[in-house]
Amino acid sequence: MGWAHPAVAMEEVLRLVRGFVDVLVLAGGRTSSGAAATWSAEEVKKALRWALFFEEIFKDLRDSGQYEDSARELDAALLELTSSPGFPKGLAVVRSEMLSMARVLVVRHFLKAKTVSVENLGALLEAVVEIDIDGICANGVHNACQEYAESILNMNLPCFAQTMNARVGGLPTSSDELHAESTGHSRIIVKEFQKTLDSALCACLAERGLETLLNSVKRNSLENSINKPSIPAIPKTSRMIDEFLMWKQWRAKCLSYLLDERIIRVLAGASLIFKAPKEQWMKIFEPLKGLAEPCHSGLVETMELCLLGSITGRWNTLIERFISHTFCFIPISKMYADLHQCLHRTSQEKFQDEHLNLEEKDILDYARQSIESKPSLLWLLPPVLTAAAIPPWSSLFQIYLAQIDKQFHDTTSADRKCKCRGDEIDQHSNCEITERIQCLYAFHIQQLHLMVPR
Repeated sequence: MGWAHPAVAMEEVLRLVRGFVDVLVLAGGRTSSGAAATWSAEEVKKALRWALFFEEIFKDLRDSGQYEDSARELDAALLELTSSPGFPKGLAVVRSEMLSMARVLVVRHFLKAKTVSVENLGALLEAVVEIDIDGICANGVHNACQEYAESILNMNLPCFAQTMNARVGGLPTSSDELHAESTGHSRIIVKEFQKTLDSALCACLAERGLETLLNSVKRNSLENSINKPSIPAIPKTSRMIDEFLMWKQWRAKCLSYLLDERIIRVLAGASLIFKAPKEQWMKIFEPLKGLAEPCHSGLVETMELCLLGSITGRWNTLIERFISHTFCFIPISKMYADLHQCLHRTSQEKFQDEHLNLEEKDILDYARQSIESKPSLLWLLPPVLTAAAIPPWSSLFQIYLAQIDKQFHDTTSADRKCKCRGDEIDQHSNCEITERIQCLYAFHIQQLHLMVPR
């Protein structure tokens, strides 16, 4: 049957849609010239009344049983209209279903402006409140403001969402739901605020939580540690006290990296990148690896992304176990010997394929191939990351441990990574070399199971 509204022709609706789209563009915060748009409460009211006009048209069609045929014909015309080159691309999806809830569309565009000024937001709230109070007054309510305030306080948003969905589908609504429509504009804006705040608050609370945890780690003084039963008693000898203080500094430095906001964001990006097939993510990294020679910053960034990408699946467990890491007085030479024994044992057992899934093996293989000709660049990566991400049964672990070996045997003074005097391992203390050995020992000797996915 096609378009069947008795009072408004479809051509008139299409003409009004063009003007309505212009309103939505301005509501989004920009004029056609790109300048910031401003609006008053009266202009917001006009936009909402315009939206209500579209809603009434579709309500009439539903009441007459002509909605489906009319919507199909209008959508075909809207498809042609929105496909024209001059039509705003962000609104090219406008169809009859969206026009049936046009007020929601208007409010969303007013709220989504990236730089909403206080004046513009105030105008939106003023218009919404005045329209709803006027509607309550029209129903003969004696104390409109009190009735309005009570309706907002008692707002049932799930019920309101059900009401709006019922209206779009042409289903009957109860008297209570119809009563709620007298404050419909306010309910729309509260619902949209709630949705916006939900996502914003999640990100904000996550960042605040990480910041709080990080600050707690930094403030974890020696005196506070004495009173915590989970922390061992302070050693009595002066050497052990020095070792304990250095351990606390090392632990705080490692956690500062693991809980850093930038690292959390990079970790999320790495998780997305490595969900793609290997051929695709390799194409992303290859141009990056050749940038910024001779400092190789592109290759270092690639390595950091690869190592983070290989441990995304066990990141939370990794942090939990590292936070619970306790002090133990073990000479650095003993740690180093145990790491070589671990390397020797895993190379003999040949069980590397058993513990890594295909994605992790691909990532680590690519990292090894990338760094093989420039193994010294491993020193530019954070010690806690290399220790956590490189398993002892990988060839990358052999390359890394060989780089540490060179510091005691073959490295010239210009290539030394610390200022400690002497070539014996016990002559090194609180330097980058001991920090890397301690990280490797913590992950692969004390807590070897961290490297095995659950």
